[in-house]
Amino acid sequence: MKLITAVIRPPVFEAIKDALTLFGVRGMTVDQVHQISQETAHIQIYRGQRFAVNAQPSVKIDLLVPDDELADLTRVISKIMATDGSDGSVWTTQIDLVVRVRTREHGLDAL
Repeated sequence: MKLITAVIRPPVFEAIKDALTLFGVRGMTVDQVHQISQETAHIQIYRGQRFAVNAQPSVKIDLLVPDDELADLTRVISKIMATDGSDGSVWTTQIDLVVRVRTREHGLDAL
């Protein structure tokens, strides 16, 4: 089992969510985050003071997926991000155990 994590720009979120739903993804965790980058810093003026703003609002998506779906889902997310000209990141993490507490299901059954 793998955890796919993607940090994307907010305008791309709906397209990715719709594509993952069509693919058959039943659930995901979505967080609003800020991505800090020196490349995207811009100057703003507040009360006469100039300062660089380098924290851009982003959306973080986490998906737990079976190993055999990893490549396809990563490709779907990356393709939509590239189509939009969007920047962001996608990475995966190996997950050894998942437990759904309410039903006491383990592993793939917990998904």
